[in-house]
Amino acid sequence: MGERARAGPRGSATVEMMIWLPVLMIMLFGVAELSRLWLAVAEVTAAAREGARTGTQTPTTTGNVFDSGPALAAIDTILAAANLSAGASRTVVCVPAACVPGSNVQATVTVTFTTAAPTLLPGLSSLTIQEVAQMRYE
Repeated sequence: MGERARAGPRGSATVEMMIWLPVLMIMLFGVAELSRLWLAVAEVTAAAREGARTGTQTPTTTGNVFDSGPALAAIDTILAAANLSAGASRTVVCVPAACVPGSNVQATVTVTFTTAAPTLLPGLSSLTIQEVAQMRYE
């Protein structure tokens, strides 16, 4: 009987590990995905700011018409470096349309963030990140 009494708790650590390991792995995956989301938001913000900054330094064409090409290229460069360019929409406009010193250049960048495994985190399966940056045209 002494032998049988000692054998009871031997497997309890293994059973506890089997219960808690999936919970801990889901928590670890959730933290990693939230970190990716935070990085994506930071990159989209940086892209919008760079687009607005580049737009403020781009000379206008004849008739004070704003050329958004260099600003859009700057946004594309940042999004491509962060691997976020697929499906991204971006606009850079001067308000008012006749871009003169003192006008505002507004850059809007929208990216759809998708999680690596939407089954584990259905709330984060697809989120839209939109950032707007506005700077004064010089």
